[in-house]
This record gives sequence, structure tokens and C-alpha cells, in this order.
Amino acid sequence: MSSFPWELERIPDQHGRAVVVTGATSGLGLVVVTQLAAAGARVVAAVRDLDKAARVLPAGVEARLADTASVASVRAFARRLAEDGVVVDALVNNAGVTMPRFALGVDGVERTWATNVVGPAVLADAVLPLLGGPSPRVVLVGSNLSQRSSRVPDLDAVADPGRFRQFPAYAASKTAAAALAVELGERLRASGSTVRSVIAHPGIAATGMNGQAETPGARIAGRIARLAARSAEDGARSTLWATTAADVPEQRFVGPALRRSDRRLHVVPVRGAAADPVFRARVRAFVDAVAGRVEV
Repeated sequence: MSSFPWELERIPDQHGRAVVVTGATSGLGLVVVTQLAAAGARVVAAVRDLDKAARVLPAGVEARLADTASVASVRAFARRLAEDGVVVDALVNNAGVTMPRFALGVDGVERTWATNVVGPAVLADAVLPLLGGPSPRVVLVGSNLSQRSSRVPDLDAVADPGRFRQFPAYAASKTAAAALAVELGERLRASGSTVRSVIAHPGIAATGMNGQAETPGARIAGRIARLAARSAEDGARSTLWATTAADVPEQRFVGPALRRSDRRLHVVPVRGAAADPVFRARVRAFVDAVAGRVEV
């Protein structure tokens, strides 16, 4: 399974499955919810803006409020699912941001890290008791940036506005998120759970995130990315495969190559800091410290 061709037409029938998707009103997330709903899944879109959701989501997709930058919000979202008796087959942690300037979120964490690291980790833990079905899983939409650097992110720099730079902050947050996906998988296996923790990346995809740049360097990087980018539909293939395939591997990254002409999905080992157990433990402690400050 090191590499294989896979297209959207191969999505298996999803009737009887319930999938929660964050960041569902644009870009990759919108493609994911549209394709899953078309295949018959019950799709719950976790969104920050219900009005926007009503405008853009396809018929049949259920929108519920959840701000992944807020620990309280994602916990409340999971609590409402539990109260409604929703059994979740898959959680797709897709929401992500890249912030042009340093800004703190509601929990006192820089917003890139609040949205890309803390929120998805807390949501995954909150939804775990609701995961069921024949092949339950948590899918993280990661970034190949974490695979291409051996640099270990400095967690002490997250709270320092003087050291904030848009692209490094984003890359570090995606590395930390991948580390937590690996850590989650290890905890699940240790507990004997059947839930899998899977990481998929879209390659360079043409989404609104490529335009979220204000510094000259970030704007140049964004223009280069748009020239090399796959369509959102193309980029979403790996996430949809990871969400729907009967058997998916853990401790691996799945996604396309940089060359758009290569239509295969490639399954490779997790590399870089995310593969370092010491770094994983530090990121877990970071998230736990933030989550512990927020009242349940």
C-alpha cells in the first residue's frame, strides 16, 4: 500500500455512517462534506457561522455550531452530539488557519495554535466516547510541511508575539497536530480501542488559506503555492480515502505527491518532530494545560 491510484468515484457507499467534519464551509472541508453526503453518509458539519453554512452546504448536511479555536465550544459541540445519541463513525479534523499577525484566542493561546492544535485535540478526546461502527476513526487533515523538516518546534515561542512569524507558526502548528495524531493512536492501541487515528494531507491545494498572507514573504509563498496547487477536489482525495476506506493504516501519512501529474496517493511513515516521543509528550502537556484552564 505504499502508493496507489484512487479517485473520488471510488468512494464506497456511505449509507449508515455518520461523519463529523470541521472547517466544512469552504475549501477541502466543503468538498469532503459534499462527497460524503452524495455517497449517503449522515454528515454533521461543525461550523462557526450557521448563516454561511445555510448558504454553501449541500442539502442534507447538518450544520452545528463549533469553534475549533475554543475549548469550551468544541466540548459543548461534543456534548450536544452525545445528548442527541449520535454515534459517530468518523471525525474529520479539517479546520485550520494561518494567521498573518499574532493574536490570542478566547483561551489565551495564539490563534494558529488554538485552531490547528488545541481545538482538534480536545475535540478528538471529547468525541472518542461517541465513536462506533465497524471501523471508527479520527482523521486529521495534516500538512506535508511537517514531513519535510527535522526542526522541532519551540513551544515556548508560541506565546511570544516578538517571535511570531506567519509561515513558521503555521508549519509548527501542523507538526504539533501530527504529533498529537500519533500520540492519540498510541493511546488508543494501549487501551485496546478499535478507533484508529489517521493522518491525511492534501498536498498543495487551491483553497482560501493560500490567500491568508499579509507579509511580503508570505504573499510570495502564497503565489508560488497557487501556481503549483491542485484543485480542492483533487486535494480532498486523501482525506476522503482516509475517511471511507475499509482498512486504513496508522502511524502513516497519506496524500499526493507534489507533482500534480501524479494521481496516486502515497502512504509513508510519519517523519520529523511528529515521530519524536519526547516532542509528542510536550505537545500533549501543552494541550492539557490549556484545556485544564477552561471550565467544563
